[in-house]
Amino acid sequence: MRPLLAAALLAALPLAVSAAPAGAACHCFTDRTYDPTRPSAADPYILATTRSSLLSAAFGVPKAELVRAVMSGTAAEDLWVAHWAGARLGRLAGTLLEAKAGSGSWKAALAGAGADKLGQGFAKQLGRGASGTELAALAVDDVLIARTRADPAALAKLRVAGAVTEEAILCMVLGAKLGVAPASLLAPVRDGKATWGTTVQGAGMVPKDLDQLVRQSVR
Repeated sequence: MRPLLAAALLAALPLAVSAAPAGAACHCFTDRTYDPTRPSAADPYILATTRSSLLSAAFGVPKAELVRAVMSGTAAEDLWVAHWAGARLGRLAGTLLEAKAGSGSWKAALAGAGADKLGQGFAKQLGRGASGTELAALAVDDVLIARTRADPAALAKLRVAGAVTEEAILCMVLGAKLGVAPASLLAPVRDGKATWGTTVQGAGMVPKDLDQLVRQSVR
């Protein structure tokens, strides 16, 4: 699974940082609206804003706070793990982030937190020393299932098809809105027959609508 995009947490603010591949420098979004002459131009923003909105909505974290954290060097993956684990353990996300920074790994930072609180799957991956990216993906999938009532089988099918977290969120919320199988939204993009921009456009939406769509899906 590809690394989660750190810029996903910044997408909804005016000076948000764009999603970028691992190792690449982040830059400000220049394309936030769908342009039919460049149908994939807004894809990074579209994917990033769904991630940003889900984290903010699920845990009540102001986006400005997430921006400050990422801009100060905190990985997006670590923010997800910290807020998810913190909610389950009754601990502050900031405290867990400090513990991770001090120990160098989530395995060490969450030592003593058992499967009764973190769940068998997460605890197993934590015990083997899974990366922040892997742990964050588990946290995101848990939020999608528990807080948006996403179908676990449909979500698993997306992951098997290679959907990264941002794509999984977008497919699940759009699929629910349109009443279609989430995987049916991923396939045309993977085949080069569509972009996320054309997919959102085809759903009768513009990229800025995605924040509200994600928030409305969280219960």
